[in-house]
Amino acid sequence: MPGLSISSPGKTILFGEHAVVYGYPAIAVPLKSISLKVKILPQLLSGKTTIINAGRGENLILQDLSPDHIYNIAIKIIQKNLGITTLPPMQIWITSSIPVASGLGSSAAFAVSMTKSIASFLGFNLNISGINEIAFQIETHLHGSPSGIDNTVIAYSKPVFFRKESTPLFIELEKPLTLLIADTGIRSSTKEIILELRLRKKEKPVFIESIFKKIGEITECAKGLLINGDGQSIGKLMTENHSLLQSLGLSCKELDHLVITANNSGATGAKLCGGGKGGNIVALADGAKAKSIKEALLANGAVNCLITVIESCQKDK
Repeated sequence: MPGLSISSPGKTILFGEHAVVYGYPAIAVPLKSISLKVKILPQLLSGKTTIINAGRGENLILQDLSPDHIYNIAIKIIQKNLGITTLPPMQIWITSSIPVASGLGSSAAFAVSMTKSIASFLGFNLNISGINEIAFQIETHLHGSPSGIDNTVIAYSKPVFFRKESTPLFIELEKPLTLLIADTGIRSSTKEIILELRLRKKEKPVFIESIFKKIGEITECAKGLLINGDGQSIGKLMTENHSLLQSLGLSCKELDHLVITANNSGATGAKLCGGGKGGNIVALADGAKAKSIKEALLANGAVNCLITVIESCQKDK
């Protein structure tokens, strides 16, 4: 069994996070400028499986991990789906440039890369749909009740219009999108935020459902605008989506400040992305203005800021 390496991109949700968990649509795009890579090599000496993640200072033996450890959970799910009861000894190396707990798909990229790399190492030729299904199972164990949008956009590495338990629609962009991802430096738990919102929904079902409905309407409208390449209108809807997420209690003063800064500095729109209460904002901008917007965000509290371009379908062709 030769060694191999699999890399998966990060992601950001442009529209519809949280509402997507309850059956409303969402739109996500892959962020190919950040990624998580899993490299697997045969383990020739110890006879055990080791997992090395230098970024987290980990050099672990799989057999010594507790059953609820993220690596054990992921590998057991992969084994079950492949029908493998025992793994051959291997070295698993994990490297990542995707910040954790920040709404950029770190756990989904891990699930996709681990699934694809282990399956390929063992000689299984899984299609993307199969990889995506296993990755979703891993995400479910990690987050409780995810929608599936994160693993889908990362597994297929294409912009996607997604509705839970429906066939995903991959969007062909008319024009490239220049996005800025600005980090508050605050880390939050998606699982805990989803649970908190579920409790709030039980307390105020009519109000929460009305906000989800508005988010769904915005997302439906944004799909057509993305296909037609109307950046100004897309940005306006992003800011409107942020206001709705604020009303759900999912923002924080640091996120709001970065959204205002981006918009005041020339972005066409901005919003929090991911679970909220920390993590990142995503802003849409004209490419010529991206550098100055980045400088403004860094000067106004962002601990990091990434400029990335989502290519149009014309360039892909």
